[in-house]
Amino acid sequence: MKEGCIEGLESVPTAARTCVLTIGNFDGVHLGHQRIVRMARALGRPAGLPVVAMTFDPPPDLVLRPDDAPQRVVPAAIKCHLLRQAGCDWVVTARPDRAMLSLSPEQFVHEVIVRRLSPRHLVEGPNFHFGAQRAGNVQVLRQFGAAAGFDVHLAEPVRLELDGRDAVISSTLIRQLVAAGRVDEARRCLGRDFTLYGRVVPGRGIGRGLDYPTANLSLTEQVCPGDGVYAGRATLDGGEFLAAISVGTQPTFSDGADGPRTVEAFLLAAGGDFYGQEMVLTFVERLRPQRRYDSPEGLKAQMAKDVERVRQICG
Repeated sequence: MKEGCIEGLESVPTAARTCVLTIGNFDGVHLGHQRIVRMARALGRPAGLPVVAMTFDPPPDLVLRPDDAPQRVVPAAIKCHLLRQAGCDWVVTARPDRAMLSLSPEQFVHEVIVRRLSPRHLVEGPNFHFGAQRAGNVQVLRQFGAAAGFDVHLAEPVRLELDGRDAVISSTLIRQLVAAGRVDEARRCLGRDFTLYGRVVPGRGIGRGLDYPTANLSLTEQVCPGDGVYAGRATLDGGEFLAAISVGTQPTFSDGADGPRTVEAFLLAAGGDFYGQEMVLTFVERLRPQRRYDSPEGLKAQMAKDVERVRQICG
């Protein structure tokens, strides 16, 4: 067990009880989530209360609607690390099942919140819902909290301007931005660069044939950036490397949209194939869209330009 990361409500230690609590999916641990944690820390500091984030794995959407659940911004293990980094003393990951998700709001308060964590304060955003059919909201939580002995505090969402319009930062918005390749705007929402996590797997060897061998990243449950070429960084084998990252169907060597979708990174100043190693790919800036070249030589010339831009942006 990683420090401060608790698996299962039945494993909550005494040190994590009588706390300042916040509950949610926290996918991405974006700036809105970070504001909630800061408020929780401010509330807990005078009395020395620990800050506890209760989250879920798998996400409730995946349990209730397995066919249309959204992809994640970050894997569960990374989410715990980010919540701890944001200021949580403990992160409790509940394993939701249909029995838990069928609890009424009142039952959820008494059987989960009070029985397991005994908070003195609870901090949430205005769109927080809980209980079966998401019937409970912040107002209902305040009513039950007054009877159960905890106060409920509201953290206002974080807003920013996107395309000239006011937008509320949310995990859904970040997924949309990443899927559209707008990683610079996703960075503004997250407070850090968007990052993919996975394992290096064998590819088709196309990059090696062009003198630009690539490390191919296995695709997981994370949302994947839209097709294009990106400047970024790769961390693996104990080092960090500048990376020219390609996301797409290798249109020069396939039938375009019908080809398999890959995420591959040319690591500057790196050698070896890295097969089987864990790799972290950070997306800094989108350089260009994918396109089909008339010849491998044309693609190779463009890749040289891409690599030079990576050096300029990330070097």
